[in-house]
Amino acid sequence: MNESREKKTLLLLYFLGAYLLFQLFWWAYLQVDITRELLDLRFKTTGVDQSEVFRKKVMMIFGEGSVFIFLLGLGFWQVRKNITKELRLARMEKTFILSVTHELKTPISAVKLFLETMKSRKLSEEQQSKVISDALKETVRLQSLTDNILLATRLDQKQSGFFQEKVSFSQILNSCIQRFEVMDEKKRRFRSKIQGDVSIQGDHQLLQSLSINLIENALKYSPSDSPIDVSLSRINSTISLTIADQGLGIPESEQTRIFEKFYRLGNEETRKNKGTGLGLYLVKSIVRLHNGTIKIENNTPHGTRFVLEFPCI
Repeated sequence: MNESREKKTLLLLYFLGAYLLFQLFWWAYLQVDITRELLDLRFKTTGVDQSEVFRKKVMMIFGEGSVFIFLLGLGFWQVRKNITKELRLARMEKTFILSVTHELKTPISAVKLFLETMKSRKLSEEQQSKVISDALKETVRLQSLTDNILLATRLDQKQSGFFQEKVSFSQILNSCIQRFEVMDEKKRRFRSKIQGDVSIQGDHQLLQSLSINLIENALKYSPSDSPIDVSLSRINSTISLTIADQGLGIPESEQTRIFEKFYRLGNEETRKNKGTGLGLYLVKSIVRLHNGTIKIENNTPHGTRFVLEFPCI
């Protein structure tokens, strides 16, 4: 939905609200006028002053009108809120489609180029190894994207099939860190403090997706010379996971919105990074499914810390 259609929709809503309000005041005016005429006629017939009766009638009309205005205003506010939300979601979905199209085309084109290179040129064993390695990185990226889209669809439709079993959270995080140490082109350092044998009752696939998205988000917005801190510990009856970067940070005004579906930071510097706006939405949904909590803190001296807490099994 383009901007002009959005404006037309909201203008139509405002017009209907103004029309209903006008009709209300017209109804009140007619009621008061009719009441006055009836009381004047009764006064002429009986000779009894009807001013007190008229005052009570007017108060009753204005009382009913006030209740109607309140309910109308409440309904109008709720409708406007829902319409604005739907319009914003439509814009975000449009941006998401464009982002996904670009994200899909890039690895597919890259893999195609790698295969064509291997087919058309005779490469040395070292060159072949590099081309294959680069192609595998692109396919992993493509798989991660499709996995996120499918998982978001399952979560939205509240499909069953999520397992509840004893899962080694320590093993999942160590595996994800090893994966990104190999894949990260900037070769950033991971400073990990992962307590051994921290287990959680949950779904292995979802917890793996949560870990991948959080680490990927930290890498995406971090300078090439800055480390990524990952810590996991069990304290009494709580499992605590912290992932911190030293990147641009997240403005406080946007910290409540970054978990919305398709939402991406408004800073143009951050928008240059690849992404679809699904990662943190999936993280928040997975945390909720595991009865956990997530909060954002400012890192020191700069950057962002995601702090997650889960109940122990």
